[in-house]
Amino acid sequence: MQEYTRELVHHLHGITFDSLSAQTVETAKLCVEDFIGVALAGSQKKEAEIWNRYMAGKVTAPEAAVMQAGFGRKTAEQAAALNAVAGHVMDLDDTHNASITHLAVITVPTALALGEKLHKSGKAVIEAIVAGYEAGAKIGAAINPSAYKYWHTTAVVGPFAAGTVAGKLLGLTEEELLHCFGSAGSEAAGLWEFLKTGAMTKVLHVANANLCGMRAAELAQLGFTGAPEILEGERAFVRALSPDFHMERLVDFSKGYEIDRNSIKAYACCRHTHSANFCVEQLLKDQPIDPAQIESIEDRTYHTAIETTDNPYPNSPYAAKFSLQFCIAAMLVTGSLNDRVFTEENLKNPAILALMPRIRMIDDPAINEAFRKDPCRWTHDLTITMKDGSRIHGRVDYPIGDFNNAFDREMEDRKFDMLTDMLPDAQREALKDRLHRLDSLEDVGEIFDFQEDKEP
Repeated sequence: MQEYTRELVHHLHGITFDSLSAQTVETAKLCVEDFIGVALAGSQKKEAEIWNRYMAGKVTAPEAAVMQAGFGRKTAEQAAALNAVAGHVMDLDDTHNASITHLAVITVPTALALGEKLHKSGKAVIEAIVAGYEAGAKIGAAINPSAYKYWHTTAVVGPFAAGTVAGKLLGLTEEELLHCFGSAGSEAAGLWEFLKTGAMTKVLHVANANLCGMRAAELAQLGFTGAPEILEGERAFVRALSPDFHMERLVDFSKGYEIDRNSIKAYACCRHTHSANFCVEQLLKDQPIDPAQIESIEDRTYHTAIETTDNPYPNSPYAAKFSLQFCIAAMLVTGSLNDRVFTEENLKNPAILALMPRIRMIDDPAINEAFRKDPCRWTHDLTITMKDGSRIHGRVDYPIGDFNNAFDREMEDRKFDMLTDMLPDAQREALKDRLHRLDSLEDVGEIFDFQEDKEP
């Protein structure tokens, strides 16, 4: 049997900052900035508030910053968990298309928290994050799209990704990192059942993933052993999760680093809706469309998008984020899909309610075949039929934010500014400047050190 786990671990262990191109470093910095902005905004949500209350009674220590106004400090494990919750609650964190995975939320919380605790440089943190993205993306691609029916990919690959990050920062040997993988794979979990009611479980998934990865790495450093064939073994991860797996994707290192094929979100909802959302946004720029005059909308797309987002009757704001019908209707009615659109009020909005049942998703064979050949191509092809019989057509293969239609630094800075309006202007600008210079920082703790803003 080919030793896929060992080959992947060898590749990850060999990643160094000096092996990264200037573009990869810049992409990693954008991903960190994006996550921190999203987490700061998400820290104000109910789920994050509940996790704060949960952590309030725990023994703690000031090891790492929590992404909240004031940047309080907790243990590295507590900070990583809290920051993961805040970074995932709005569904505005990044997505890696080919693996159907949110990679920042299972790498950056561990990287920043452990990096602060260990006083690691910005270069060391970037190196660890790139390796963590690589691990999560390779393993997610190996099990998808078939695993996605039941398993939340971010959750199940998260312990590997976070474990890789922690392993790099802790300086694990290659053999220790292999044992870290063995433990991380046995801790993997995360089911989609929460979508039925819009329960809060999704953020538990990512908090747990960071904690599992950190624990697996620290145990491995102490000599704790794990299964060395945790990915390819007969009773191991890949075969357990995926009825149609692709083991060869674990060791395909021919296309550069996976972080360079990552996508940043422009809309606060499931990434499987984004091509449709961007399509509607572009159509509205070309001509006014009166939602009341729409007879029907057909959305021809790929099967995974239908399986995940075909829900014309979402029963909660969170469920609405996974409803293609709500997203299209809300974009047509409100002209936006920021987080403030996903509310109880809009679930009762008569214009949105009237339009959602008129939107039909169609499983298109040609689009499915294109998706099979290129898992990064999440196409939506829309036809809007008006009551007067006229038709409006649009198609998007790669929405704004996709790595094929990428955010630049200016766009990311605008997103960051919008999300961090709870911070004083001077603090926001200082934070942004430090993130732009992440690779030059000697200690990542400098990012959140605002002592100079206080009275001496």
